[in-house]
Amino acid sequence: MGAARAVVFGGVSVFPAILIGVILFLIMGGADQEWANWMWAPCYILPIGLMIAATVYGWKTDVAVEVE
Repeated sequence: MGAARAVVFGGVSVFPAILIGVILFLIMGGADQEWANWMWAPCYILPIGLMIAATVYGWKTDVAVEVE
């Protein structure tokens, strides 16, 4: 159950992670500029980091279920 929960948490976090990345990208003024090295953080590193964090959270907070 832990792996399934981790995959679900990671999958559900895709949209919010990308949305946060886009908002941060626009706040930092990336829409008006050519590609620069600083754009790796809001465009790739932050969303992937949030998805990995959600997956790890789903894996670590698994609750054992007893079957009678």
